[in-house]
Amino acid sequence: MLFEAIQPKLGADDDPALWKVALSVLADELTQRQAEESKHGASVMVVGACSHWVRPHNSGWNAAGGFVFPDGYKDSLPEMDWSAVFVFRNQEWTSATKLPGKNIPVFRVAIPTRTARHKQAAIHTRWRPNGETVLYGFRKLADKWQCVAASDEKSRGPIRLANYS
Repeated sequence: MLFEAIQPKLGADDDPALWKVALSVLADELTQRQAEESKHGASVMVVGACSHWVRPHNSGWNAAGGFVFPDGYKDSLPEMDWSAVFVFRNQEWTSATKLPGKNIPVFRVAIPTRTARHKQAAIHTRWRPNGETVLYGFRKLADKWQCVAASDEKSRGPIRLANYS
């Protein structure tokens, strides 16, 4: 459901296969965290595309062979060209036009654009209310995108490498 809602927004240079895998991995991350931590009945995932990163070629994230560090602008958040809001409640995803309330946990996801040109992508995420930033590294291996790293692996353990293709 998530990918189907976002697919019409993708540009010609955006690799739909990356978006599909990334949305699966990140939706799984949200549902795991909600089960572990949330006292709320719902969580929100705001997903958007980011075409401009601050100085992307002068910084790096050394996980899993290295990635361009996805650093943004305002409050160190990447600016999104467009975004979509999804609510996870009662083990079900629904699309929303805006955030459904003030006290609901939010998982903000910025996926880089022009991914059809590249074989790797670093995705910037921010959890609210705690403000934790987690980076996810995706690499195209044997023509399939895989999540190969997460910046919180030391505290939460390695990313589960499930088959999301």
